[in-house]
Amino acid sequence: MSIRNRLLCWLLSGLAVLSLLYMLADYQTDHALLTDIYDDQMIQVALSVPDELIQAPQRADAELPGYESDDCILQIWAHNGDLLYRTNRDIVLPPFSQAGFSTVHWHGAPWRIYVRKTGQHLVQVAQSLDGRREIAITHALHSLPPLLLFLLLMALFIRRTVDRSLHSLHLLSHQVAARSPDSLEQIGEHGHCSDVRPLAKALNSLLERLGIALKSHRHFIADASHELRTPLAALQIQALVVEQSLGSGQEQAALNDLKRGIQRTSHLVNQLLTVSRLENGALEEHHAEIDLHALVRQAVIDLLPLARSHAINLGAEQLDSTTVVAAPDQLGILVRNLIDNAVRYTPTGGQVDVSLHVVEGRALLEVEDSGPGIPVEERQRVFERFYRRQVQQSEGSGLGLAIVREIARQHGLRLGLDDSPRLGGLRVSVAFEISTRPAPRSLAETASTSICTPEKTRMAKI
Repeated sequence: MSIRNRLLCWLLSGLAVLSLLYMLADYQTDHALLTDIYDDQMIQVALSVPDELIQAPQRADAELPGYESDDCILQIWAHNGDLLYRTNRDIVLPPFSQAGFSTVHWHGAPWRIYVRKTGQHLVQVAQSLDGRREIAITHALHSLPPLLLFLLLMALFIRRTVDRSLHSLHLLSHQVAARSPDSLEQIGEHGHCSDVRPLAKALNSLLERLGIALKSHRHFIADASHELRTPLAALQIQALVVEQSLGSGQEQAALNDLKRGIQRTSHLVNQLLTVSRLENGALEEHHAEIDLHALVRQAVIDLLPLARSHAINLGAEQLDSTTVVAAPDQLGILVRNLIDNAVRYTPTGGQVDVSLHVVEGRALLEVEDSGPGIPVEERQRVFERFYRRQVQQSEGSGLGLAIVREIARQHGLRLGLDDSPRLGGLRVSVAFEISTRPAPRSLAETASTSICTPEKTRMAKI
């Protein structure tokens, strides 16, 4: 239960209990007041009977007509127990010898009795307590509508007060919820009440410590990547030198394995460096209009050697001319990683197709392959860092699609994974918002250019 609901529950429950206690107290007060009033009335009735009428009760019927009432019963008794006079012919209460007031139960009903002794006679006045109780209850019920109106107004006031009191807490929660995962800026402490300000300070302290830890972590990855690139480059050069001096096939095969291992390690280091640069903001740049056709075309050309080394038929089926607004370096990394990932995870002799279509005001980049594909239940996990399916052997680092997703998130692009209906493997699609300005095309790009791997006969028109 939230703090707001808990406060409202306790405050409204307390208000309801207090209101109930008020009604009970009001009833008790009214009942006590009515008791005093009716007791005084009974005394006045007993004292108002003249002594001569008490001595001659046969005259009372004619001279005491005003005492006949449904509220009070007047009786005159002799000391020997004879009933000399009564105002109510239907109810006859027995005589009580105790002078003054007393409360008795007669025939299952409570009665209030007042007895006045005068010589040889008793003047007894009786009144039912049920009538008094009904009057007190009626008076209490009459005060119920104003009390309910008061409860309603107080409930609205309490709700409004609680909402205003928790406004600073809601404002702080909205500020935190609206932040991106990479935002570690300090939370503004102004505008918050004194109760919420310590929480804002604690969050700022936590964000500061997280920023220091993340900065140290990112610097470590960046420094390690930079330090590893130089020795790996030297190893590649040494491997080429050794390759030229070897003669036997067995030695050549061992050297080829070494070269592939160095290439995989170099690829991993480069991917780690790219991740570090994305996290550190080193790749943040101003967005500009980019010829997406030329960018995709160049990425295909750059990755032809990699496809040739894996005997992959890489080509571009259709590349429409379009312009998008994005960060040039980041968009180039996104396109190259999509194609690179498809080439590395496609078995030898497979096929990778790249296409760029303009559909309904959007540019749709698609990369399809003839690889094993990805089951539906694993398609969200492939965007996690270093996630690689164990059922397949590939040279991928497990970072390619993670980098693609991060760049797509920063640009607000729509990224999708599904099955390739033509090649049977995986199809990765990225939707771009196109610019209204047409992309400039050079004479060389306007001409029909064929790009494909030399080992295959499939041609791609770009």
